[in-house]
Amino acid sequence: STCSSPSCSLFSLASVLPASASASASASASPAASAAAAWVPANSSAATAHAAIESEPLLEVHRHWDWASIAKELLFPFEGIDQRMLREGVKSCFDNGTMYCQRIQVRHGRLYLTDYRAIFFDRHYAPARIMPMLEVMRRHKLPDIDLVVAAVDEPRIKLRVGASLWSQAISKYPGGEGALPPPLFSSTINRGAVDLPWPDFSFYMPRKSHKLRTPPWSELHPKMLQQSAGVPWQDKIELAVHTGNVGSAYRKRLARAAEQNPDTMLVNELFIGDHGRITQTCHQQGRQRVGGYQKHKCYMTFTEQCSYKYLINSASIGYANKFKYLLLCGSVVLYVQDGMQHKEFYEYGLTPGVHYISVPTADDVPAAVRYLQEHDSYARSVAAAGRARLSALDR
Repeated sequence: STCSSPSCSLFSLASVLPASASASASASASPAASAAAAWVPANSSAATAHAAIESEPLLEVHRHWDWASIAKELLFPFEGIDQRMLREGVKSCFDNGTMYCQRIQVRHGRLYLTDYRAIFFDRHYAPARIMPMLEVMRRHKLPDIDLVVAAVDEPRIKLRVGASLWSQAISKYPGGEGALPPPLFSSTINRGAVDLPWPDFSFYMPRKSHKLRTPPWSELHPKMLQQSAGVPWQDKIELAVHTGNVGSAYRKRLARAAEQNPDTMLVNELFIGDHGRITQTCHQQGRQRVGGYQKHKCYMTFTEQCSYKYLINSASIGYANKFKYLLLCGSVVLYVQDGMQHKEFYEYGLTPGVHYISVPTADDVPAAVRYLQEHDSYARSVAAAGRARLSALDR
């Protein structure tokens, strides 16, 4: 069907989540000590410092999402959406790089799906392709809908301004009688693209055993909220932790920073291929308080990560889909900006300095940790606000 208004092409972003059982430094290395005095997080006001720990009513503010405003902002580039633009979206499915691409149509309450592309990875995580739409249909009575969804680690309809970038964009989408940028739904978005947000596959992990080990969001969300509540703030380990792959250039910098600053950081390198042979957690091995950079020795469950006071969110390929899990811990999430080019849909409802702490590069992490140690009430406030915000993501 043809939309004359963009509002009929994007439904409530909250609707595509599964229901749960609960409600600037340069990239070059520099001594961390030299940055310690200069590093101050954004929005670190005195008023913020007590909000999360002193007043439950103030925490309640973070548990309410204004999805309509977020959707309106993201749809702003589109004056209207028509069939020609949807066909242009289908054409983009055949560009290199998509994990899967499909057209989803709802007609008289029935769902129709056309696959245009699906690679091997999708066979293991196939439910993620269609579950968001099924979840919307379960929750809402929908009008007829016609949309195109692609899954990849970055947005695809790029309109960036630059000497060659802009000419590439307008040659592909000249307007007039030519093509217009399509309303393509993608796993991540940014301000240099007009893609619309679709939930990352990690929200719908398999319920049975699989190589990534992560349970589906509907199981992990209530479990982490319950278990993280059992870790008192004063008992959390005073280290900033990253566990997982260290394959990207940004995470390699993080590993180097941890190696040089074992008093404030721990990077625990672990790849998917390690899961079959590494069977003990770092806590089981007694390594949970050992800082620095360790390779292929142990793994950490998400709930075990909640025992650390500071958790690092660092880019893999433009983003990191574990951000949402880290925020549930009631720990301070340190969001390393270097390499973070894209966002998932819920990130447009988060504020740096309030729900997490943003740091420019991996080399700034030690100074950030020291600052937060010196301002513990502010750190605790940020941790509590971030946890409250994500606790209500399913509402």
